[in-house]
Order: sequence, then structure tokens, then C-alpha cells
Amino acid sequence: MVGALLAVERLAITWTRRLALAGGWMLLAASVVTVADALLRKLFSRPIQGTFEATELLQAVIIFLALPFTGLTDAHAVLDLTVNRLPRRAQMVIVGLNGLFCAAVLGLLSYEMGLLAAEYGRTARTTITMRIPIYPFIVSVTAAGWLAALGFVIQGLAAFCRAAKRESR
Repeated sequence: MVGALLAVERLAITWTRRLALAGGWMLLAASVVTVADALLRKLFSRPIQGTFEATELLQAVIIFLALPFTGLTDAHAVLDLTVNRLPRRAQMVIVGLNGLFCAAVLGLLSYEMGLLAAEYGRTARTTITMRIPIYPFIVSVTAAGWLAALGFVIQGLAAFCRAAKRESR
């Protein structure tokens, strides 16, 4: 079972890396459009309509696409003053507890975002200026949030397995 869970963790890392890469490409596209908008605005007084609203919506999607990979691989910024001084087994238990806590928080957040997505889908909510439908963006954020929560559950359980494996030696 431990080997299977660690294999699932490796598989999750591979697929969430692909999601993060998709988010990176979206960020690049948003950056290019923003630069083009600024140049067109400055040089020809002809901005690209809706750039601000589209970029605003894309930023949420980009962040949540990167979130599962960042959580699974501990690729976020960390200031660790105390945990590194603990034995490796204790560190793994703390990582496991942290993973499950993050999964619970992201699960709750994703649940609420799902409710919001359902409401926006029913009411056909759009942005104010360009009338861009918000529903597809919130669905993407919700799905990525659930994936991140699942990733944290996998990370937490794998950390507990690593702690138990070290104990048996």
C-alpha cells in the first residue's frame, strides 16, 4: 500500500506539473496581450478592449492551476526555523498534518467556489465592461482547487507513510 501511494504521488506530481505549465503559458499570453495593449494605447491611442478584465479573470485561473503542483512539490516560499531541527520522522508527521490541514482549507474554499460557480452559471453573470462570462473561469478555479486539495491529501498521506517507513527501520 505504501508503494502504491508513493506511485500515486509521483503520478499526481507529473500531471499537476502539466497544469502548472498550462498556467505558465496562460501567464505568458496575458503578458503579451498586456504589453500589446500598453503599446497600442501609448502609440496609437487604441487600447485592446477588455484586456484588464480578461487578465483579471485569467490571473485567478493561473494561480489555481499552479497551486496543486506547488503544494505537492513544496515549491512555495518557506521560512523554516524550527521544523528542520526535529528528527526526520517528526518532520514527516508535521508535513502530513500540514497537508491534511491545507486539503481541508482548500476543500472548503473549493466547495464555496463551486456554489458561487453554480450561482454564476444560473444567473449568466458577466464582467461589467466587456460582458465576459465569469462562469467558465470560476469552474476552472474550482476544479483546480479540488485538485490542489486532493494533491495535499496525497502529500499528507505519503508523508505519513514515509514517517511509518522510517520508524520500521
